[in-house]
Amino acid sequence: MTQPKLEPEQLLALRGLLVAAVEDSAKPRHVARRVGVGALALAGVAAVVAVVAATLPAGPPADPSVEASAMLRIAAEAAHDPAVASGQFLKLATTASYLATTSLDGRPESTIGYLDSRVRETFIPADDSARPIELTTYARPTVFYGAGAEAFAARDWKRAVEPESSATRVVVAETDATRPVEDQSSMPRDPQALLDYLVDFRYQAGSSDENVFAHVVDLLRSGTVKSDLRAALYEALALMPAVVITEQQTTLDNRQGTAIGLQAADGASRQEIIIDPTTGEYIGVRIVSVHGVGEIPAGTTLEYTALTASVVDSVTR
Repeated sequence: MTQPKLEPEQLLALRGLLVAAVEDSAKPRHVARRVGVGALALAGVAAVVAVVAATLPAGPPADPSVEASAMLRIAAEAAHDPAVASGQFLKLATTASYLATTSLDGRPESTIGYLDSRVRETFIPADDSARPIELTTYARPTVFYGAGAEAFAARDWKRAVEPESSATRVVVAETDATRPVEDQSSMPRDPQALLDYLVDFRYQAGSSDENVFAHVVDLLRSGTVKSDLRAALYEALALMPAVVITEQQTTLDNRQGTAIGLQAADGASRQEIIIDPTTGEYIGVRIVSVHGVGEIPAGTTLEYTALTASVVDSVTR
């Protein structure tokens, strides 16, 4: 009998089913599952493979939260830290873009905008006693939405960007008085314990899921989260049914990854974390407009930050 060939989407769905089956047989979970796997025993995994291979329909899986769970666990296993030797620097290059908007006549229907972008390079020395060095470079806008957006961007550029904005400066850590200072070394590495910690930590206004997701986003985009905590954060997100894969292959800052997202309670936007599932690398985060307004179409990225970490021998412009 000829073995049916599975499409990539089917393989991902199957992988999600298998992960769910193994988890359910290993220990009880405190998160409701929406896939009918139940308490399937490990002995039945082979049967699941045979049934799914023969009957799984084409197209996206029925439950994207299980797909996200599988991908996050694979990424967690691949997470690692770059080795920074004495005299070297960990270079964190963050590309940030924000959608600047204005209304031509005060009505939402006439909203126009452009992407305001900059690159911040932070050089963290291997010697903990030395302070990081930071460089910021602003980029002229190249993405516009609506007639008049280029003129709007030109006015902002002339007013806001000064020659000294790209100067080197020593980074001085400033505490956010609105949030308690966190010691990352004391955060739980067990995924369920870490999720409980994140749920209890009132990071911002909003639903519990939005609080947890925003907290994880800010930790990841700092670029300073060690691989063991980063892996635990991925697995903690995997325990949240509201977190789903929103795009299998997406490009952010010229790098490809998988987007996992959480839609805002008001339904107007969704926040997405982009991860390379094969390396466990955090690529960046973006906020996407669900509905759009005026000349800003639905699906537009309202803001994003992309992070690249590398090891260098010196601070360079």
